Amino acid sequence: MSFEIIDGGFLSTIQDNGRWGVQDQGIPVSGFMDMTSANIANAILGNDPNAPVIEMCMKGITLLAHIPFSVAFYGADMELKVNDEINSQGKIITLNPGDQLKIGFSKKGTYGYLAFKGVLDIPKIYNSASTYLPAKFGGYFGRALQKGDRITLLCPEQLPKRHSVIKARNISSENLLECFVGPEWNLLTDQQKQKVINSEFTISKDINRIGYRLEGEKIEMENQKEIISSGMVKGTIQLTSGGDLIIMMADAPTTGGYLRILNLNSKACDSLAQMNTGGKVKFSITN
Repeated sequence: MSFEIIDGGFLSTIQDNGRWGVQDQGIPVSGFMDMTSANIANAILGNDPNAPVIEMCMKGITLLAHIPFSVAFYGADMELKVNDEINSQGKIITLNPGDQLKIGFSKKGTYGYLAFKGVLDIPKIYNSASTYLPAKFGGYFGRALQKGDRITLLCPEQLPKRHSVIKARNISSENLLECFVGPEWNLLTDQQKQKVINSEFTISKDINRIGYRLEGEKIEMENQKEIISSGMVKGTIQLTSGGDLIIMMADAPTTGGYLRILNLNSKACDSLAQMNTGGKVKFSITN
């Protein structure tokens, strides 16, 4: 055992780049909600950008180190303390046996990422350590981390302290999300297309790792409202039969029967992941 969880936070799971190549079996990709932040946390330590990390939602974990190792945090604006001494994100943090790292509530943003200099000893399922909570597999016994969990680091290492700090992530409650047209975009009339592009939508309370439901002016379809269940990916924007928009995220199912009118690019997915209920979004179609 290398460290122990003293407080599991609100929703903290093991995630990596995801579980690719098995979507034909109905298994979602899962993985990082905000890929950019997770990649940067790993890069600070010289890790593979897609190495497993602890992803924390809204409130971070508290851990007790039992061996010496280094960590790095990046993402949402969460307060970091080592033995009650405030640290900043975007840099190497060195821990010694007995040190307690506490990551607090998010002041801005939703997801924060804690990377480790060493390999989290988490078994891989379909070549990924990512946690998929709906099916209770992957990660740490298929569940969120909680008090008392003990995790081992393989090949742990303490890196020398450096003075350089990566600038904190730019997080906004209003975003113009870049996207490209989806397979059913042309089932919309020109008027409906303009309504989608020109309208501002509000992020509802119905958000999680599966998807974000938006509130705003409804896009009513007079004719075809659904399709034969077809493939979806992270960032797919579905137009429901009721005229609402749902944006699929990391744990999205592999297929769905609503119209797939747009698809966010990866940068837009990362920006959306850091938004919360009440945030405002508009869409911009790119080629």
